[in-house]
Amino acid sequence: MRVFICIPDSEEQSFCRKRIYLLSKMDNIELTIHEVNAAEICESHFDFIDFDDSDLIYIGVDSNFNGISIAKSIRKAGINAVIVFFTRYKEAVFDAFDVEAFHYLVDGKTSVAKFDEVFRKAVSRAESRVQASIVLNCAGEQRKIIISQIYYFEVFNRIVTVYYRDGSFEFYSTLSRLEDSLARRGFVRVHRAYLVSERYIASIKQKEITLLNGTTIPVGGKYINNIQLH
Repeated sequence: MRVFICIPDSEEQSFCRKRIYLLSKMDNIELTIHEVNAAEICESHFDFIDFDDSDLIYIGVDSNFNGISIAKSIRKAGINAVIVFFTRYKEAVFDAFDVEAFHYLVDGKTSVAKFDEVFRKAVSRAESRVQASIVLNCAGEQRKIIISQIYYFEVFNRIVTVYYRDGSFEFYSTLSRLEDSLARRGFVRVHRAYLVSERYIASIKQKEITLLNGTTIPVGGKYINNIQLH
């Protein structure tokens, strides 16, 4: 789960980040939080494709930052992430319908309990939107796996193992074939033996990456430029 926060007010942004992080730990939700500088997003050269791998976006609104316009640009870019507005600015609440916002939370009028409730429902909505799956077969057994729940693929002696939220499964294939079919799904080759979902990368070092579930994976020298921690 990738959560983006683009709120011009530093206090609101800080509250949003800290509360979402706490809720992710309480509810055992694997997510990464990406804070987008509101000043940069207002610049004409900003590329809204940066939001392309987002699942949930929190956007602020004030007199100097037209969050509704930002949300419209995100939708225009074809990004179907769940959008929640969080702001003290009440005047734009009805405009939120134009961008199919999930909710419009008014800071100062919204209790912590309500914030938590909306976050949990928004996560559920985001997960329901990302249900594309892959069907794998081996020795007469078939396994249908939701792509957004896959952490990584590993190959050893021509046998590929997929590791995902509910376990693992071995099958015959090649990482090159999987890389081609999953490139637009956010998977990146980091080693001759590993294909990893970028959404689960927590940290990157020169020779290894660590996933949100704690798994450490080696990075091959020829693949280091493939990796980008958003």
